[in-house]
Amino acid sequence: MRGRHIFYHGEAFTRPMKDSVRENLFNILGRAVRGAIAFDLFAGTGALAIESLSRGAVEAVAIEQSNRAAGHIRETAKALDIQSKLKVLVGDAFRWSETLLVAPDDPDDPKIGVPWIVFLSPPYVMWEEELDQLNSVINQVLRQAPPGSVLVAETEDTFDVTRLPPGEWDIRVYGNVQLAFIEPATQCGLRC
Repeated sequence: MRGRHIFYHGEAFTRPMKDSVRENLFNILGRAVRGAIAFDLFAGTGALAIESLSRGAVEAVAIEQSNRAAGHIRETAKALDIQSKLKVLVGDAFRWSETLLVAPDDPDDPKIGVPWIVFLSPPYVMWEEELDQLNSVINQVLRQAPPGSVLVAETEDTFDVTRLPPGEWDIRVYGNVQLAFIEPATQCGLRC
């Protein structure tokens, strides 16, 4: 979908990731995106979910609290003809995470073992005001995600990453943006 446009409403409540940062993010993720399910928890424009599909994700879920922003994501999905692969959910990302970011119970579920790419790119103020809830989502992903999964947290460069749950974080700084990558721990191909 290279070069195709995403509908952006231009409202101040959405802070789209700069193109150069997004390109670096996906270059770091590399092949991990292919065949994965992408979860864009604070979707805004839906660019991360859409880019994931463009780079080979089998499915993407975009969660956005604003009905208006969610409508623009749906418009983009329709224009790009990816409605069948992109699910847009409106509401609280924390609540949706409780039900979406869980390993399937059914042993015949075709999503068993399919890796996740989880994007945690909330408004920066939430890293101060809602840190416990954000860390709870991170911990849930680290416990529930299949091997090969990756979580990416976007913060301001001034955020102290030692406040994130313990783990082997890979931190990258691009101007005033900080990306923190972590994979669920694995041992002999299984979650610890």
